[in-house]
Amino acid sequence: MIRLKFRLIILLIFLALTLIAGLIYFTNKNKSNLYTAFAQTNNNEVISVNMSEFPQVPWGDDNSITVHVSETFSTAVHGTLANINYLRNIDKANETTLLKDYICDSKNCFATLKKGMRFHNGREVTAYDVEFSFLRQPLIKKFDFATSILNDLIDIENTAKNKINYILVNGIRYPSGIIKGIKVKDIYNIIFYFKRENNFFFQKASEGRIPIVPIEEFDDKYIHWKHFPVGFGKYKVVAADYKNYIFSLERFQNEENIPKYIKLIFTDMNIGDVKMSLEGPKHGFSPYDKKIIFPNISSNMGFIFNYQSELGNNPNFRKALSLALDREKIAHLSLHGEMTPEDQMLPNFGWHKEYRAKIDIQKQNVAEAKKLLERVPHHLWKNKIIAIPTFWANINSLDYILEVKRQLSKIGLNVEFLETDPNYTEFRENDPNAIFWSGFAFASDDPNRNFAFFYKSPIYVREYPNDRKFDELFLASTQYMSNGPLYTQKLSEYFTKNNIMVIVANTRMVVSYDTRKIASLGLQPNGSKLLLWEIKAHD
Repeated sequence: MIRLKFRLIILLIFLALTLIAGLIYFTNKNKSNLYTAFAQTNNNEVISVNMSEFPQVPWGDDNSITVHVSETFSTAVHGTLANINYLRNIDKANETTLLKDYICDSKNCFATLKKGMRFHNGREVTAYDVEFSFLRQPLIKKFDFATSILNDLIDIENTAKNKINYILVNGIRYPSGIIKGIKVKDIYNIIFYFKRENNFFFQKASEGRIPIVPIEEFDDKYIHWKHFPVGFGKYKVVAADYKNYIFSLERFQNEENIPKYIKLIFTDMNIGDVKMSLEGPKHGFSPYDKKIIFPNISSNMGFIFNYQSELGNNPNFRKALSLALDREKIAHLSLHGEMTPEDQMLPNFGWHKEYRAKIDIQKQNVAEAKKLLERVPHHLWKNKIIAIPTFWANINSLDYILEVKRQLSKIGLNVEFLETDPNYTEFRENDPNAIFWSGFAFASDDPNRNFAFFYKSPIYVREYPNDRKFDELFLASTQYMSNGPLYTQKLSEYFTKNNIMVIVANTRMVVSYDTRKIASLGLQPNGSKLLLWEIKAHD
């Protein structure tokens, strides 16, 4: 009996060791596969760009795609609708743009396409492709970034309800004439009609969230690509390793003197000739890495509230949370010195300055924060750990996040920052969570762009504060933009003082490159996107 028990124990130990060895083998094998795939890029014709520690496919309509990934990929592959203002030196930037020219007159915009612009599949880009690309997401009832960007177009909210008419152009069947806000005159000319004056339409419409795409490369429902994304940009997609998150691009025009191949990779391993978005401690600290902190503010960060929750909808709670924070101390703990303290939506930088509220940044006031928190029903927060979903890689390894937790604990709020879940990028129906740690990028010159996320829309339903005064100020700011910054300043002040979002800091994009292979990043407009063709390898 004793021998049987002994043999059983030995067998169990053997099985356990075998299982552990197997797990280690497969883990190392996956890493080895990634290293092998990466090693194959180790020549000057191929430049690898580590886009993010957070694995993601760089195309699609998914909210989980971070802005710098979407903008970088879309600019390289899909091209750009129009030159936008923050590319101060357009000729040197050498972007592939579709529009020859455009002009806006009050509530109308007229645009003319360049002739001879071709998609990677060989056919010419037409105005019908622009119309389809703008309406594709609303047509499939995907109320996403496209809707917020195009919300000033007349009838845009009725896209999926209106009768769909079809037109045959050069053998291709397009849905066309669906809304009153878009009219195609001919294959090179298109007109846009707005509900209100819109001076920033082409800046917003040129974001990577609305790429100009060929309809024939999608399935019948316009949702999925038949193969890889197709655009008219400088690079075409030629391969995708969805398991290891490696995506291969090849230059479209061989005569262009730009890198022939680009590999976009997504991993927290310290690999890549160029590394973007140095969020965690694993990237950018090699002795061969040269770090660049872009001067432009790329995004903000802070607390977004679920206004359909009792806690998130409580103004005393939101104000207490804001007053609990020493923003200077938090920003000082950033990894690369890329953060600055902030409490307004618009940063105190560049053209944004004149649209900001003329108020000082909020100072920490622990005593007042405690008083306000005591007015919040105790069952919502007292003796509880409040879970905070995030959209940050390795969130709990960051010193400034640990400092945020420490400061909130001083007023009696115990919080836990959750690791990123790629399937959970916004509040859901009946969501038990009241706070989300996230932020908004500054990819557009429109000062109202990020305020629009809090205006009533079918996109961020639970983030909408249902505040009539805010709605009035937002509409006034968008309608009277040409009259000067006063209305936006009032909107900024109301947004800040009512803690509609508690902004904690602004951040700049940090990029590094391996000096053994890369000579320079070339001319880069800002940190919100990387112009891949500008990267120069050593000869």
